[in-house]
Amino acid sequence: MKFHRVAPNAFYRALRLKSLEGYWELGLSPYSHGMRLRMGLAGRPPAVLDVCLGQNPGLLLPVLSAVIRCLDPLAENASCREVDEVFPWAGTRPDLALHLDELLGEEMAVVAGTR
Repeated sequence: MKFHRVAPNAFYRALRLKSLEGYWELGLSPYSHGMRLRMGLAGRPPAVLDVCLGQNPGLLLPVLSAVIRCLDPLAENASCREVDEVFPWAGTRPDLALHLDELLGEEMAVVAGTR
């Protein structure tokens, strides 16, 4: 699954990426407690990923890049269940801090300042 940048919308207010065939959307939205990384079917509210990245701007690029790398092997028409299987920890509002090492790897966690 590959993404390209498109204009932000109500669901992805800071950054919106759309899969090449337009099936999925992934992006960032600011909220009172920090930035949220969100993903869902295009044109619908994000329902697959909705993770708070907190107030640390150093996490934004490493986490977004790691998520995109994890999604890369999936087909454009992957189901919500297939995406969920890539991120089994990412249910409703997970505590990302518990999963950063797994997502970013030890080296990237150091770069992002979480270690």
